Parts: sequence; structure tokens; C-alpha cells
Amino acid sequence: MKQHWLKLIGMAAVVLAASLMSQHALAQAWPTKPVRLVSPFPAGGGSDIVARLLAPKLGEALGQQIIVENRTGAAGNVGAEYVAKSAPDGYTFLLANNTVVINPSVTKTPFDVLKDFAPVALVASTPVVLAVNPTVIKANNVKEFIDLARAQPGTLSYSSCGNGTAMHLAGELLKQVAKIDMTHVPYRGCAPAITDGLGGTVPVLFNTITNTIAHAKAGKLKIIGLASATRSPVDSSIGTMAEAGLTGFDADIWFGVMGPAGTPKEIIARFNTELNKALQSPELRQKLADNLFDVRESTPEQFATVIRNDLARWAKVVQDANIKAD
Repeated sequence: MKQHWLKLIGMAAVVLAASLMSQHALAQAWPTKPVRLVSPFPAGGGSDIVARLLAPKLGEALGQQIIVENRTGAAGNVGAEYVAKSAPDGYTFLLANNTVVINPSVTKTPFDVLKDFAPVALVASTPVVLAVNPTVIKANNVKEFIDLARAQPGTLSYSSCGNGTAMHLAGELLKQVAKIDMTHVPYRGCAPAITDGLGGTVPVLFNTITNTIAHAKAGKLKIIGLASATRSPVDSSIGTMAEAGLTGFDADIWFGVMGPAGTPKEIIARFNTELNKALQSPELRQKLADNLFDVRESTPEQFATVIRNDLARWAKVVQDANIKAD
């Protein structure tokens, strides 16, 4: 009987060793064909720009072409669902931004962020800024703006790029943390929100730094604070909400790569390694900086923690602000 059990244990060890070897071989052999990187937003948007800047350097590292594919619609849900339901074979990934963790709190999504995806790595982030039309709003920094809002409760309006967007939630987070009352004016896109800010129709804006920086340099808008926990390494001249006393205030838009749940861990680990190596390239870092993206690097586990924390954090903001889908 003892010999029988020893024989079974020996056979199990051989099977386990063979399995580990085959998994290692799988990761080393992967990829053997082009890899699709799905951008769930249109060409020219942040996710698309990050994906297309990343693709050449990443393809060079992996020895296969990285094909950026735009699958747009439903605030990013169409592309995210496509990846979530793709074969977990290491050939389809999502270049997500944090709408993937905001959307489930605002509307019903056709996927479960925690169950249907395998996080690979964070790639980049870009700040959301609080900006004002300086001819209408006389505030030079976040503290002065909060004092102004408190002195005029309910009279100030702020614009965002749309209901339930990161910019909208940044505004609601400021209202909750600073205990001020403002009226949200949602737009169908960032561009018209900027236009009305320039015209003074809605003189307070939560928008991306990319959309606002040129107007700020021209003196037509004033960026008075980053909705970030720390200053941007791309432009360290702009102060943060935290510096105004709003400790822990962080509404950056992050970008990261995710695969379908079930993608082999060995492939996830190799993809993570090559992503982080690509992000060390001075050329790629400069291109990201030129487009006002800060480089973010992480392990799959660190990215998973960001996803879990943000899912819970934004759910509370949405609930407290009673935000509903359009």
C-alpha cells in the first residue's frame, strides 16, 4: 500500500512539473501572432493616444505587431464588453481608463469589473483640473475658490464633459469634501464645455489638463488646481487640491491594460514586464509627457488594488451625489 501511494505521489509530481514547464514554455512562446489592444474610445481621445504611443515600443519588445482597434460606444462599455467576452488566450487586451470603474455605479454594465478582467498594469495618468474664466471668477487658487463658493452658496455652476464622467465626479467630490454647493452643467463632450467656459456661460470647469492648458497659457482660462493627490511631474507649477487642505483628494484619469479573466498568469506576468520596460524608454516617456500624460507603472496586483479601491470610492461619490444615468 505504501509503495502504491509513493507511486501516485511520484506521478503527481511529474504531472505538476510538466504542467509548470508547459506554462513557462507558453509564456516564453507568446505571442506567436499580432496582439490586439482595444481602445474603447474614439481616435484622438486619451485612451487612443496612449494606446498608439505604446503600441510600437511594446510590439518591438514582444516581437509581434500590436494592433490598436477602436471599439467605441456607451461610455467605453462596448469595447470593455468585447474584451471581457474575448478568448483569454493572450491576444486581446483593453486599454482602459477609469471610466471602467465609474460606469458600474452610474449605469448597468454588461460586465463585472472584478470578475471579468485580468489586470496587467497601469500605464499612464493625466490630471483633471479645476479651471475658471478669470474675467468672471476672481479666484487665484483652490482656497480662494472655496471661500468664494461658500460666500455664494448655490450660485456657481461648473461644467463637465458629461454626466457620470471623471470630470463630473471630480466636481461632486470637491462639493462633498469642501462642503460647498455648486450646480453641475453636463456637456456632451469636453470641447463644448471648454467653449462655454471661454465664453463665460459656465465659468467654472472640471476638464482635462490637455484641453485647458493652451487656453490657460493664452490667459483665457485660469487653472487654479489639480484634482490630484500630488503635483504632475509633467508640469509641477500647478498646485493640488491636497495643498489647499483637501487631504487625499485624487481624481486623476488613469489608463491601464486589462485582459479577459482567465488569461494565463504567465502571459499576464510577461506582458507586465514588457509594458514596464517599454515605459522606461526615454523616447516613449517624452512622447507621453508631450501629450501631458504622467507615466504610471505597476504590478498586476497593484493595478488590481487600484481597481478595487476606485470601484468602491466612486460608488460612494455617485451614491452621495445621487448621480443617475442620462
